[in-house]
Amino acid sequence: MFWFLIIFLFRSYLRLFNKPLGLHISWRFGKVPQQVCLTGSDTSSLTTQLDNIQTQLDSITQTLQSEPGSRTEDALFQTTAPIKVALYYFNQSEDQKLPPEQQVNVNSILPVYRMFPASKNLLVDTINELLKGNLTANEKTQWFMTEFPNSKFVLLGAELIPDGTLTLEFSDVPWFTDGGSTRMLILSSLIEKTALQFPWVKKVNFIPETLFQP
Repeated sequence: MFWFLIIFLFRSYLRLFNKPLGLHISWRFGKVPQQVCLTGSDTSSLTTQLDNIQTQLDSITQTLQSEPGSRTEDALFQTTAPIKVALYYFNQSEDQKLPPEQQVNVNSILPVYRMFPASKNLLVDTINELLKGNLTANEKTQWFMTEFPNSKFVLLGAELIPDGTLTLEFSDVPWFTDGGSTRMLILSSLIEKTALQFPWVKKVNFIPETLFQP
């Protein structure tokens, strides 16, 4: 669509400005340029053509804005080349560096990294990998920890809209997706930080709305 727009504008430019451009080129090769006067009808015609171009550009813009809902994830999150992603987990060692009254802090949620060889939907695959909770032995010695996995807690759907709002739907698991406010904040932040690493994601919402409520 981007190249279509470039070609469209270039062709419109040639249609509108071909005559003055030709005069300029002739002058460069020694010919005396002739003065061109636009009559009222010429000005009206030029204005009409500009209006038509603007109308078509507005139509293209509306089409792009109305379609990207389903195409956004298909286009933005596909990869055929190996790519490194971050999974965010709570780091107890980092947290204990904080004053006691500030501990169990979302700032203690730090990344570990995984490589994906390819993915049809990198965001979904990354969230699912996070939920597996497969910390390596080395990561555990660094005091990374997690309450994942929970076999009943699964990602059911993901939708990204053009303004960058990502909605993630999960299964609601009593006694796991509810509880103390601090624990719920940590659990939701693990997922939120992992999703926000993707530059197209600006905000994360969870459904059902009761998810991660104290």
